[in-house]
Amino acid sequence: MRVSAVKLLAGLVLRLCRVRLLPLVTLFVLSAVAATAAAGTFWSRERPDGVVEFTNRPPARGGGGRWKVLFKAGPGKAAALRGSTDIVPPRDSSPVRYSRYDQDIRDGQAFYGIPEALTRAVIKTESDYDPHVVSSVGARGLMQLMPDTARLMGVIDSFDPRQNIMGGTRYLQVLARRFCRTPAGSEAGVGGDVRAGDKGAAPPLTVCSAEEKVKVIAAYHAGPGAVEKYGGMPPYETTHAYVAMVLRRYDDYRAGTASAVTSRADRP
Repeated sequence: MRVSAVKLLAGLVLRLCRVRLLPLVTLFVLSAVAATAAAGTFWSRERPDGVVEFTNRPPARGGGGRWKVLFKAGPGKAAALRGSTDIVPPRDSSPVRYSRYDQDIRDGQAFYGIPEALTRAVIKTESDYDPHVVSSVGARGLMQLMPDTARLMGVIDSFDPRQNIMGGTRYLQVLARRFCRTPAGSEAGVGGDVRAGDKGAAPPLTVCSAEEKVKVIAAYHAGPGAVEKYGGMPPYETTHAYVAMVLRRYDDYRAGTASAVTSRADRP
C-alpha cells in the first residue's frame, strides 16, 4: 500500500472501533495494468458488527455488505503515475527553460483568458517545462495533451511548444466555460482567475470561483466527464495530488515566489 493511502485510511480509523484490512493486491502493478478498470481502486464497507473493511480486490457480487469506492487512480490521463513512469521524462534542466515560452504563455492569456500563473503552474506540474515529455498514458508536450484532446484543440504537433501551449490554454478555456458560472465582478469570483468569456468579450461573462477553479483543474487531469459524474473532484488519488500541486504553484506564481520553479521532485 502507498504511504498516501495509509494516511488516508488512518484518518478514517480514528473514528472507528475496529478496522480490518483485507488482502491487498500490490499497487505497484498499476503502471503495467493501467488499462484495467479496477487498477488503483479501493473499496470499503462497514459490517453489521461495526468492523470496517478495506480492499483493492474487486468485491464479489453478493459477497455480503455494500462495498463503496473509497478512491481510485482513474482512467486515461488520471491513471498516469507521473515522473518515474514517464516514457520520455523531463531532461531539460536549464534555468532558461522557465522564461523560454513567456510570449506563448502571454498569448494564451490574451487569446483564451487563461492567467499566465495558471498556465505556468500546469506546465511546471505536467512537464517541468520540457516540451519533449511523454507520459505513461501517451500525453505529450509542455501541457501534456492527450492525442484526442490535441486534435480537438487544433494542435497538429504536440511537441511544438507554441502549439501545445495554445492548445492547452484553449482546452482550459473550454473547461472554464463548462464549469464556471460565477458572474463577473461578484464577490464570489477570485481576482485574476480563469475567465470563461469569449475572446474579445469585454468584460467576460463569467469568472471561476475558487470551487469552480478546482473543477477546471480536476477536469484537465481526469476529464470533464469524471468531474460531472462525481459532482466535483473525482475520488482519484492521482487527481487529488495533481490539483493540490497545481493550485499551490498557481498561488506561488501569482505571488512571484521562488518556490514556483523549484525541483520537480514533488510532482505527482
